[in-house]
Amino acid sequence: MDQTTEPKLLSAPRTAPAASAIYLAAFVTGAIVMSFEMLGSRYLNPYFGSGIYTWASLISTVLAALCVGYFIGGWLADRIPSATVLGVTVAIGSAYLVVLPFFAEGMLEALLSGIDDVQTGSLVASFVIMFFPVTFLGMYSPIAIRLMLHSPLRSGRVSGTVYGVSTLGSIIGTLGTTFYLIPLMGSRAITITLGLAGVLVGLFLIATARFGKRHSVALSLIATLVALAQPQPALTEELIDEAARKALMSRRDGQLDHIETAYNDIFIAKQRNTLSMSFQLKGWDFTQSTINLTNPDDLPIAYTRMMTVAAAYPRELKKVLMIGLGGGTLSTYLGRAMPDLEIDTVEIDPGVINAAKRYFGLRATERVRYIAQDGRVFLNRSKGSYDLILVDAFHGGYVPFHLLTKEFYALIKQRLAPGGAAAFNVHDGTKLYASTVLTLQAVFPSVDLFPSGEGEMITVVSDQAPRTTADLVQRAAALQEQHRFKVSLPHLVELRLVDTKSQTAKGEVLTDDFAPADLYNALRDTRQKKK
Repeated sequence: MDQTTEPKLLSAPRTAPAASAIYLAAFVTGAIVMSFEMLGSRYLNPYFGSGIYTWASLISTVLAALCVGYFIGGWLADRIPSATVLGVTVAIGSAYLVVLPFFAEGMLEALLSGIDDVQTGSLVASFVIMFFPVTFLGMYSPIAIRLMLHSPLRSGRVSGTVYGVSTLGSIIGTLGTTFYLIPLMGSRAITITLGLAGVLVGLFLIATARFGKRHSVALSLIATLVALAQPQPALTEELIDEAARKALMSRRDGQLDHIETAYNDIFIAKQRNTLSMSFQLKGWDFTQSTINLTNPDDLPIAYTRMMTVAAAYPRELKKVLMIGLGGGTLSTYLGRAMPDLEIDTVEIDPGVINAAKRYFGLRATERVRYIAQDGRVFLNRSKGSYDLILVDAFHGGYVPFHLLTKEFYALIKQRLAPGGAAAFNVHDGTKLYASTVLTLQAVFPSVDLFPSGEGEMITVVSDQAPRTTADLVQRAAALQEQHRFKVSLPHLVELRLVDTKSQTAKGEVLTDDFAPADLYNALRDTRQKKK
């Protein structure tokens, strides 16, 4: 054969519509893979948490599946290069997604009960959920490239186009799922939708292989996401809608709602006159907030009651910043007791704010505002100062690491008004707890500890010299007389822990550069008994 003659690859598509179909399918499969990877966290988080182990497991599983898929796809491309094979691989992987929501919960529950170790459990769960479909979808690129090659001289252009189009789909799938689909619809509905889209693409490729030579193929994909603008309710001076809370009393006990957002799985549950918000359903108990539907000034959770002790510290109390909302119990409690107090509450998840307004009856007023933003971002952008800053921001069972570092605490210090104070809800009994207190002591001259009695330590800091318990009790008594707090402020002050040095013996200062929060949160203090 003459060396200048280009060898023909007879399996390559002969029509522009067929080639367009393969490129379009590459875009769709790329979008499905990355969209499903983002959804994987929604399946695993309620069972194995949302820490780095879960994400490491998901990413590793997807990479492993793609690796195997590329090898198998390359082998098939050399032996059975046809659009029919291409369509079958896409259809099989996508069909798995269609049926996954119907058995995922039971399978994950079984893994949770059978595997105690979070690292192993999250890795096995990721493998079971994701490996099979991603492997089949990963076969696509090698086979598609083989089909598109008319000549070896075009191999670079063809392979670059296939991978480029697929990667573009991956970008759209990632952003579209996290920014739009998850807040718009449930993860199970998204999974089924992705599966159906993949099955249709697979069938379309099979049909193209069979009828492409006789019929022109019309290609069209329409994706419309409609966001309905909801008008904000008019501001009132009532901090809660008591009628809405009373209406919930007639609802039956149990789970009232499951709300999926870009950040959390939010569960709203009722038990008699108690309403709770939780970010987990099974596994560990990560209850974020609990209220008494019949008493708006009741604080059922011990750490919430203890956190109000921080009101005794500021020289004057006119403006408060809260980072982390939950059900809004603290903002409601302080706002009702102190009618002139201005409160800004910053919550990263708009879905939490909406749920708190809908179920917990929270109302935004001229002096109590709810702001959807990351707490640290808000502090960086805001140049105002606050007399009191309360930080109770948890994602599942841990505080995000960027809200635990020396740099963050220094930012808090900058935003405190003269004579101001800040309080943090910190889980006791771990190396993370010891490190948190030690880091706070590296920034603030005054660090006081108040145990809740239920595993949390309320840590109150200020830029002033340490004060005696007697001085604080006197200040608390004056405030108690003025505002008639339902929880005795002087009594809370008297619970201050005297010995703080022993709390930091095994800690390390956390910085933006070094903050292994997930690991330190898992390392129990040897003084604590295993439960």
